[in-house]
Amino acid sequence: MAYFSNGSEGMVFDGECSSCKYGDKACPIALVQMVHNYSACNNEEASKILDSLVSNDGKCSMKQEFKEDFEVVEDPNQLKLFEV
Repeated sequence: MAYFSNGSEGMVFDGECSSCKYGDKACPIALVQMVHNYSACNNEEASKILDSLVSNDGKCSMKQEFKEDFEVVEDPNQLKLFEV
């Protein structure tokens, strides 16, 4: 389960999401990471599940597993999850 103590650390995960080709909304992995991270930290089973989705260095397991599917993202407006 990724824990980002500050915005700079979270930028790796933001970068993972911003280059995702699956749309302009949070995917289930990003949504679970964002919504349940803090509440799951003291639950061993929940932590294992979140660990399998996003590593502590902010890398998305989906992108790592299917790396060849994510190599080229042409549209610079693809994902704007974290823009204000």
